[in-house]
Formats: sequence, C-alpha cells, structure tokens
Amino acid sequence: MDIEAILAIIFVLGVPSMALATHVVLRPLIREYARLKGLKADKEEVEARMAQLEDVVHDLDRQVNRLLEAERFRRELESGQERRSLPDL
Repeated sequence: MDIEAILAIIFVLGVPSMALATHVVLRPLIREYARLKGLKADKEEVEARMAQLEDVVHDLDRQVNRLLEAERFRRELESGQERRSLPDL
C-alpha cells in the first residue's frame, strides 16, 4: 500500500467518524452549557423584574396609606361640622 491509499482511507473514513464522534460527545455538553447560561440570564431578568414589582408595591402602599389618612381627615371634618350644626338642648 502506498501512502496515498492510506491517507485516502483516513480522510474518507477517519475524518467523518471523528466528526460524528465529536458531534455526539460535544452536542449534549454545548446544549447544557447554553441552557445553564440561559437560566442565568433568565434569573437575572426575573430578579430585576421582582425588584421593580417590589418598588411598585411599596409606592402603592404609600399611596393607599395617604388616601386612607385623607379619608379619615375628611370624616373627622364632616363629623365636626355635624356636631356644630346640631341645636343645643
């Protein structure tokens, strides 16, 4: 056998089989890496959204407390006017 025949066999059979083996071995590793990287990005995005939601909830809580205080004040004013408008006996 001459060297050209050996190289032809290596390139015809060896290179595709090595490519297939590499594909079979590396594909799951690459998929897992991509999945984990995606989960990390998703986790950071979820944490950012949660922080925004917490800020919104705190703002809503402050606004509701202000509205409740304003309503209490209005009721106190109205009850004071009713007391003044009642005739003395």
